[in-house]
Amino acid sequence: MRELSLKDLFDGNFYHISTEGLEQVTLLKDEEDYRIAWNYLALVAWRTGVDIVAFVLMSNHIHTLLACRDVMQAKKAINLFKQLLSTYLRNKYGMSQVMHNSCDSISLIDSIKYLRNCIAYIFRNPISARICLKPEDYKWSSYYSCLKPAAVCGEARKISDMTYTERRKVMHTGKDLSECPFSVNDEGYVTLDSFVRNDIVSNAFLNSGKMLMYHLGSCNDAKTEYELVYQPMMEATDNDMYDAVSKYVAVRFRSKAISDLTTPEKCSILKTLFFNHKTTVPQLARIMGLSRELVRKMLSQ
Repeated sequence: MRELSLKDLFDGNFYHISTEGLEQVTLLKDEEDYRIAWNYLALVAWRTGVDIVAFVLMSNHIHTLLACRDVMQAKKAINLFKQLLSTYLRNKYGMSQVMHNSCDSISLIDSIKYLRNCIAYIFRNPISARICLKPEDYKWSSYYSCLKPAAVCGEARKISDMTYTERRKVMHTGKDLSECPFSVNDEGYVTLDSFVRNDIVSNAFLNSGKMLMYHLGSCNDAKTEYELVYQPMMEATDNDMYDAVSKYVAVRFRSKAISDLTTPEKCSILKTLFFNHKTTVPQLARIMGLSRELVRKMLSQ
């Protein structure tokens, strides 16, 4: 029997995306915040054409598994999500630039094994954070519907059937949603079966709950986190990083070169560089001409 391949599941690519707020700021503070972030994921899927396979919303970071054409479409989707959420957080809490300077990692999923580990890792996030003991005990993930239809709270209404005022209240956007095919339950959440590709998850695990539970139990969180989150953030070469930093410095400090900066000036931009680029402390120290100890110290403040 032929082994299952990624192309059997989707004629495109799979990407794991992790987005964190600046300096580990708590992004989602209450039920409304989680609901808005949840609905923005659905909105992003509809507006950019990506398929959301799995996701989990944590208080200070978000994991999504996307199925789409290429990495540019994935980046477009996550940038739109960040733009929407950043605007919402700024209006509600005055949290300026919190998502603009966030640290993202995008990892291409290149095998069925990697895909299964990625899904298990996403669903295990609340467990790893010691928020709950089982993935079904956490409300803000797509786990509920991964192998079976999600329970609907009361009557679900199609967004396209709502008035403009109702759509704006539920989706927190003034964009035209008259053609949006998704449905919303009576708690105000877009239903999972509306916008999450449960069929991909089910087929990936051969429609077997036992197989899913096996991967949930055997997933090495630390190893998978490194592969999905941190390794993709360390792909820039020294030359690429030097060019990127040089351009930033020229704009920020009126055409100065990196070598022209004083130590305080260099230190003032370390956090921005670290969170905006695929870099590490050793690489940042090399590029900026600073000691690793000083870079670590400044990033920890």
